[in-house]
Amino acid sequence: RQGQKPDAVCLVVGTCAMGYPNNKTGDIFASFTPLTNQCQYFWEAFPARDGRTTYLFTYLDADPQRFSLEYLFEDYFKLLPEYQQIELNQLTFKRALFGFFPCYKNSPLKMPWDRVFAVGDSSGNQSPLSFGGFGAMVRHLQRLTNGIDQALTTDQLSQNALSLLQPYQPSLSVTWLFQRSMSVGVQQTINPEQINQLLATVFQEMEQLGEPILKPFLQDIVKFLALTQTLSKTAIFHPGLIFKIIPQVGLNSLINWTIHYWNLGLYTGLYPAAKTLEPVFNKLPLSSQYYYYRWLDAWKYGSGQDYD
Repeated sequence: RQGQKPDAVCLVVGTCAMGYPNNKTGDIFASFTPLTNQCQYFWEAFPARDGRTTYLFTYLDADPQRFSLEYLFEDYFKLLPEYQQIELNQLTFKRALFGFFPCYKNSPLKMPWDRVFAVGDSSGNQSPLSFGGFGAMVRHLQRLTNGIDQALTTDQLSQNALSLLQPYQPSLSVTWLFQRSMSVGVQQTINPEQINQLLATVFQEMEQLGEPILKPFLQDIVKFLALTQTLSKTAIFHPGLIFKIIPQVGLNSLINWTIHYWNLGLYTGLYPAAKTLEPVFNKLPLSSQYYYYRWLDAWKYGSGQDYD
């Protein structure tokens, strides 16, 4: 990316330790503190082979005024006893983890050369919520495997042909606004409990709508109907909360999100429509089929319909 500044960064610190008396359940996404150091702290915990793993993570911009990983680790050890209801001297730490994940809106990467294709972290095919490229690669493994096989079989190895294997996905692009709503600028001022209130409200509404709405979102898959139902319900019953979020995320971000939102709806309709034409396209030369299936995959995965 030639030194391009990341659009967002996720800082993560954590440990695996033995000594936790309660180690049968886990947390995917927990928060129990207000805004701290101009960011919202989130926690994750789950049983591990060597004890229990706990993470503290936060979403930030790449402003040079932000604190260091060492500072975040200090807060991790300060807050861990409250989070897990245990004293540090009761734990035997086995290993530590720390790092940061940069994320770019201009993703996934399009290689500028023929016969070169990037997968996993190197492709930048990642969610601004979960960040890691490995999970995205696993989710797209069947699509990538079939696509690469067809590209090799039909000799579709030009830069343009291979770029279709890393298409624009509105199902990922819409999540940029979610990430933005869970972060705050260095000089920005909001209610210290605003992010927690937003998350509590949205997750409560999704839970009431049922597992078909909540479960895909927890697996980092956004679908048009589920998103529309959740946002509509939140806007109707909690309009004041919505109005607070708009100045936090900014009007430009909201307009940009609206474009991705409608594209998500468009892709949702295009996939089943194009799928009905599959028998017709299967009669075409293999090189033409390659392009049909790349667009079909783009509409399928770009609308979250690979979850179905």
